[in-house]
Amino acid sequence: MVEERWRRAIASDATGLSDRALRVALRGASWPYLAGLKANLALYEWGLMRRRTPSLPTISVGNLTLGGTGKTTTTRQLAWELLRRGLRPGIVLRGHKRQSGDSVLLVSDGKQTLVDPAQSGDEAAMLAQTAPGCLVGVGKRRELVIERLREAGAQVALLDDGFQYFRMARAVDLVLLDATVDLAHEAVFPAGHLREPLAHLRRATHLMITHADLAPAAHVEEIERIARMRCPDAPLMHSRHRPAALHPLGHPGEAVPLDRLAGSEVVAMSALGNPASFEGVLLELGARVAESVAFDDHHAYVPEDWRTLRQAVRAHEAELVVVTEKDAVKLPPPPDGLPPVLALGVELEVTRGSEDLQALVASIAHG
Repeated sequence: MVEERWRRAIASDATGLSDRALRVALRGASWPYLAGLKANLALYEWGLMRRRTPSLPTISVGNLTLGGTGKTTTTRQLAWELLRRGLRPGIVLRGHKRQSGDSVLLVSDGKQTLVDPAQSGDEAAMLAQTAPGCLVGVGKRRELVIERLREAGAQVALLDDGFQYFRMARAVDLVLLDATVDLAHEAVFPAGHLREPLAHLRRATHLMITHADLAPAAHVEEIERIARMRCPDAPLMHSRHRPAALHPLGHPGEAVPLDRLAGSEVVAMSALGNPASFEGVLLELGARVAESVAFDDHHAYVPEDWRTLRQAVRAHEAELVVVTEKDAVKLPPPPDGLPPVLALGVELEVTRGSEDLQALVASIAHG
């Protein structure tokens, strides 16, 4: 897999000749990428290009690193908070790897899902399924998606993965920092995981360290120090991904007790930006993770992918296969002969600074 090859090359402990050669090439390629990004941002910061004003008050949930920080889980948590306050949120996504060519696509009207996961993308499909009452839309021009959601009845917009969407203004820029990433030693893509330099944290209005329970306290403190240096005035929260539900693949209404995983030999399968975070949640539940079968982020599953999974199951005599809820919405039915395939749902739990999250939501709710 291309993504796996890239991750191996940029790893600090990669010592092979081919890995070192590729790492040098990636460092060289990061300079034009960074120059282009800074030039694009400067056009808007210097007023040479006008930022679009969305038709709804908008909260952006973004990050500085490539995938895996928990943007979609955080977006859904904010949607639930807004629903509890009597507002109708509209969730906006780019729709990575979706097959629909529509420039703006309404995925859910808050009552039902209107298109299949292949058309909407996996994250939009998962949000439409797990955030009833919320409208969901996808499209490259997020301001146009927001207008469509407003017409359909949304009162507030939640922009999933919006920190690098420079062309549109928003009321809140919540930036997530993954506690499992060594930010102090990260490089800018493609030489590392950073989408932007750490100095660009200055644009954030709020910060949240995610997966804070999966990293040593000293490492979390180091991330706090980095964040405070670049963005001293923004509220800084901590969170974790709390296991919330388990169900058989294809049957979300059939609950399986979470303690079913305790002591079980499992194979984890996912297509995430940070598959290690999924494995960490399984270990927290007491599962013995024999192997983690990881596909590229937003992978479009095909029936043949079960062959790879079957090999891992046989090699370890696994009792269970566990997938994420994002993967569950797009996985084809499992073939006969596999152990039970369960989908694990998680929720965001703010472990420090919950009052800051409530204040953020209240500021939008009260205009």
